[in-house]
Amino acid sequence: MEKVTFELFGLTLLEPLSTLMNWVLASLCGILYTRLKGSEDPFKKYWSWFFLAYSISLVFGGFSHLLFEYVDMPGKIPGWSIAILGGVAAEYAMTLDVSDSKKRQMLINVIRSKFFATLILLIMDFSFKWVMVHTAGFFVFVGVLSYQRMKAGATNYKYFLQGMAFLFVMAGVKVAGLDIHPSWFTRDDIAHFLMLAMYWLFYKGVKNYQAQS
Repeated sequence: MEKVTFELFGLTLLEPLSTLMNWVLASLCGILYTRLKGSEDPFKKYWSWFFLAYSISLVFGGFSHLLFEYVDMPGKIPGWSIAILGGVAAEYAMTLDVSDSKKRQMLINVIRSKFFATLILLIMDFSFKWVMVHTAGFFVFVGVLSYQRMKAGATNYKYFLQGMAFLFVMAGVKVAGLDIHPSWFTRDDIAHFLMLAMYWLFYKGVKNYQAQS
């Protein structure tokens, strides 16, 4: 895909729509964080860190698009790293209602192993595909636990599953190579709009959470 370029203050800048949508998403995640911060509930606290991490990550993501001419791929490092940490926080939250202590510890070990494996793979091969693999693992992890809790009667978990439905739509858009415009409104831009709904549904799932007895 050809990147849109424009000149401003003597700088060659890229991808204005992707930059804008990253910052819109960052603003949404920041708002959701402020609505959850200060909660004493561990589940809501971990998820507030998820939204905070993604808010910061998306701010960096916007700059990495805008200034790609100057920062190239190393400019992606801060955003990717913080996003991975945000996913870890949410995964920890999802283990809190696992009543079997051995199973919970096993899941925590999986979270840690996935995190360190992603870091090692990024060091060996600096590619976004490893971030995508970690994110895919995050959605499988959250999806399975959400389905189990929903079947057990915790209705708030349906929002996590609904949010993840947008992930599959995003995957379909990317696999199909669906670009409304090859430069100005690409498959990545479509994904950004779908992510607005996804984050909002995650927030509803967190907001309606009640600790399991």
